[in-house]
Amino acid sequence: MISGKMSYNFFKIFSISKNEKKLFFEAYFTSFIVRISLIFTSFNNYSKKIGTLNSEAKTINNFRSETINPIRLAVKRAAKYSLWRNKCLEQAITAKKILKKRNIESTIYFGVCKNNNLLEAHAWVKVGEMFVVGEKNHKRFTVVAYYS
Repeated sequence: MISGKMSYNFFKIFSISKNEKKLFFEAYFTSFIVRISLIFTSFNNYSKKIGTLNSEAKTINNFRSETINPIRLAVKRAAKYSLWRNKCLEQAITAKKILKKRNIESTIYFGVCKNNNLLEAHAWVKVGEMFVVGEKNHKRFTVVAYYS
């Protein structure tokens, strides 16, 4: 059962603009498909669908924050309300798919770091020098792979 506070917050989705709502539901359902795909497909096989390994997207100057911010917000909202695991990996792949659908080239980065003898992983997406998702703490991580 959904708690009172969560159900109230969820219904706030219906008070946002039509375009934000449409983008939210696109991100929500895309993140669900991404999660299911990651469960049933090895990452090695799935990574072939992400893009070209060790290739960064061309520098893009004609996309401004007004284009990227709604996508960023929709992915964050979808992660907040999803009933499945929707961490940095799922968010990064979701953002990349939404950007690709709009013919916006992006690069997804995968990094690792050691924290108290534990290996941590992180994923983030950038369009040119602009972060879409995963900016927080990305500097702690050493990039091990990236895809355009």
